[in-house]
Amino acid sequence: MADLTTLGLLGCGNMGGAVARGAVASGLLSADRVFIFDSEPKATQPLQALGCKAVASTEDLFEKADVIVLAIKPQVFKATPPTPQRGKKTVVSVMAGIRVAQMRATFPNSFTVIRVMPNLGLSVGEGATAIASDGLTEASLQLAESIFQSCGKTVRVTEDLIDAVTGVSGSGPMYVFEFVEALTQGGVDAGLTRETAYELALQTVKGSAKILENSKDAPQTWSARVRSPGGTTAEAQKVLEAGNFHDLVNRAVQAAVRRSKELSG
Repeated sequence: MADLTTLGLLGCGNMGGAVARGAVASGLLSADRVFIFDSEPKATQPLQALGCKAVASTEDLFEKADVIVLAIKPQVFKATPPTPQRGKKTVVSVMAGIRVAQMRATFPNSFTVIRVMPNLGLSVGEGATAIASDGLTEASLQLAESIFQSCGKTVRVTEDLIDAVTGVSGSGPMYVFEFVEALTQGGVDAGLTRETAYELALQTVKGSAKILENSKDAPQTWSARVRSPGGTTAEAQKVLEAGNFHDLVNRAVQAAVRRSKELSG
């Protein structure tokens, strides 16, 4: 694996902040080896409190850091892309819709460009991050993995599958949040207080995810195990089937995939 001696964060929002915290908390880097810049200076304050070093400009960031994570909005990159002219750096992009080819046209040939697609779970150390592996050395892939495994799990995919990743895990937290809200509302409509219903719904999702994480059995197998013929869960499943629940989620994923492709076009 290529050595990670200094890390730069361009953008200190949810994603950038999560990467910085994960790198420091895991012992990957000491805080004083993490350099940060955001166009909104206030955004850097929580990371400065952690010990990260704020710099005055994008140029300073590229000067001080060997690996720079682009955690800015795609439209910001398109409007004012960073244009360092020298050095041998590694640039890691978490931006949706910006392809590696577009970044290579911006950065010098001496730069290594890596595209990743994380999700919001990064902010609590449980991110799901896909790394586009095309044309990268094993050392570069392991470098990216070391950064994002400090705040979650990673997989490798080819860049043409990043849009699919966006539909499944990039947008995925929203599906889970909406499900928890719907389950909570169901409890409220059945007579529970919102507080009680929410606590039960949230813990149910957490426990179910843990079961799957600790098991080699497929979700369908576990679904069958909690479904007694003629019982309450079987009645609930009939409603989900009648409403084409699986198809509805699938269509949501495909809609996100299509939009991701449009943004990347």
